[in-house]
Formats: sequence, C-alpha cells, structure tokens
Amino acid sequence: MIRLTVSRYYTPTGRCIQKPYEGGKQDEYNHDLIDRYNRGELMSADSIHFPDSMKYHTLVSKRVVYGGGGIMPDVFIPVDTTWYTDYHRKLVASGLVNRIAMNYLDQHRKELAQKYGKFAAYKKEFEVADQIMQDLLTLASEEKIEFNAEEYSRSKALIRLQVKALIARDMYDMSEYFQIINDDNPSFQKALQILSGKDSYMLAFE
Repeated sequence: MIRLTVSRYYTPTGRCIQKPYEGGKQDEYNHDLIDRYNRGELMSADSIHFPDSMKYHTLVSKRVVYGGGGIMPDVFIPVDTTWYTDYHRKLVASGLVNRIAMNYLDQHRKELAQKYGKFAAYKKEFEVADQIMQDLLTLASEEKIEFNAEEYSRSKALIRLQVKALIARDMYDMSEYFQIINDDNPSFQKALQILSGKDSYMLAFE
C-alpha cells in the first residue's frame, strides 16, 4: 500500500515537518539524507546545526525548538548501523531473506498454525533455527553472493529477526510483523518508554 499526500503538516507552533524543496534543485533534495549521514547528523545530535532563522519558541513553555522544513526531534535517537553490513544488504536486495521465510512457511504452515494458533505464543516461543539460516546461505551461494563470515556474524541476529517477522506477516498480518521487527527499533522502544512514563524525559506541549 502506498499513501501519497501533497499536504503539508505542521506542529502546533507552526513548524513544518517536511523538508523544503526548491525548483531546479532536485539533486540537492534527493541527496539530503546521505549528506546528513556523511556529516554525522544521524549519529550525533551535536553534529546538527541550525541557523537562527529556524529558531522558534513554544507557545506554552517557551522552550527553544528548531524547524522550518523538517524539524529537530525533542528526543534524539542515534542510528545504530552496527548490525547492517554489505553482505546483509545484498541478501535483502536479492529478495533471499523474504524467499527463505516464505519457503519455510510453505513447508511448515500447518505445523506452525497448530503450534502457534495465537500470535502471542509465536512471538514468545518461535525461534529461527540454524537450519533456516544455513538454507539462506545456500541460496545466497547459488545466487553468486560472496560469503563474508565477519559481516554475516554481525548481521546474523538482525537476519533472524527479519525472517521471524516476515513469517509472522504471512501467518497473521502486517501489524504482527511490526510487533516483532520493532523489538530492534530504538526509536520505537524509546517512544514506548516515554509514553508509558518509564522515562524521566517529560514531554511538553508546544
């Protein structure tokens, strides 16, 4: 499903969450994310610098916020790239991670349905077996994807998580996929802590 909007969305103080686009500067617009990554903005909040023209004061607490075509979040979560490797990227790009999940489900659908009738049991108990991972490596070899032991070791836990989530998506629904994959989403986990009151950070209305 693709949801496309031409609207602009603003926070209560009038900060637009979309980054600006100027006609004739498409390359600059398209390269914005990688440029920010190269400057370290996704890893450290200290690497992000805003001009004074983007400074706002919130309506209620008068705290300083920045915006005007993309906004600085109130809570900064650095990107964790330690699990992501070229070998993992090739497996995903070739469709093999998705294929191995569907292959396994096709072969064990009835068995899984009987054992994990409810998603809660699947999420808690199901583990991606070593044989599934070995089958994935075999497929990768057949697709001429060169094996890299160090990179595979770094990405192995992430691959297992993705396979488990993909199986859940087909067995149950998309929401169950996200319930599993978000276990490795630092931004999601931090948001849960804040919203549940388990974090000392206090959200302030603009």
